[in-house]
Amino acid sequence: MHSKWQIWDFFSSFPRDHLATFEGVLFFNAFDPLCQRMVKDFLFRNIPDKTIHHKLASDIDRDWLEEEFQTLSLFGNADSFYIHQAQDLNADLLAHIQKLEITGRFLILSFDSENTGWKKATKDPATQTLVIEAPRFWETNKLLDFVCSYLKLPLSYEAKTWMLESLENDFSSLYNSAYLIKLNHPEAKEISIQDIRAILSVEKLDQFELASLYSRKKHRQFFEKLIPHLGDFEKMRSLCNFMQSHLIKMADTSYLSAKPRLTQYDKDIQSTSKLWKSEELVESAMFFNEWEILSKKKDGHLWHLLKLSSERTV
Repeated sequence: MHSKWQIWDFFSSFPRDHLATFEGVLFFNAFDPLCQRMVKDFLFRNIPDKTIHHKLASDIDRDWLEEEFQTLSLFGNADSFYIHQAQDLNADLLAHIQKLEITGRFLILSFDSENTGWKKATKDPATQTLVIEAPRFWETNKLLDFVCSYLKLPLSYEAKTWMLESLENDFSSLYNSAYLIKLNHPEAKEISIQDIRAILSVEKLDQFELASLYSRKKHRQFFEKLIPHLGDFEKMRSLCNFMQSHLIKMADTSYLSAKPRLTQYDKDIQSTSKLWKSEELVESAMFFNEWEILSKKKDGHLWHLLKLSSERTV
């Protein structure tokens, strides 16, 4: 049995008492550590009569498996196990676990990543798996709706819109921000945009807005928006990569003629490209390429260059 779910569907439709009758080995993978913990708590909450032990994969070997699942005990074995970091189990051990015949209890292997061992093991149609898939990038609004429902957080429409526009579109960021709001407004009937702006700060880099500022040679505003993100190498790497692509499009706008309809982004490129000489665009692209390399290396010199560039535009 291979079972795949989006997080909001899992919590609304998956049987809460699934583990009460489940027996055998279950391969489990979730897209995020927080999601993993929430799903585990959800599954364990409805099996009060079972004894469940937690172990690390590094503590598992053939001797333990044989003693626990293959040797007949005088008193019988009824305990179930949850194995953390199962991606650290070697291929031979995983193959051995798949062949175990476990009745009356379960062994859950919790993977933090879909590594080679996971992929090989789950190709077997007889393997029982539970996967919570990562939301698609266009489903962030569904993810936030789920978080609000899970925490019973009554955000207004404007407050939700602000969070989607201002926070990083990942589960942990949305959940932790929503949890902080809940702590500050535990009994609120509706939470306004003013309420959350008093608690949260803008996390997201709006790459399109930044590209538009740079394209219009509004360098001071461009660098001012980057300064609050000092220290975040991944955000800077992503922005520098995007900016290089953006500048290349500005250098050769001929691709626009093949498009039946121009987006606002296309129109922005079309108009701002006239403000630049080709050598200026090449120089800027090289500039962002250098910053991207520093970002990948996590080189702290990047932040010195950012501050220096900001000061030069004042």
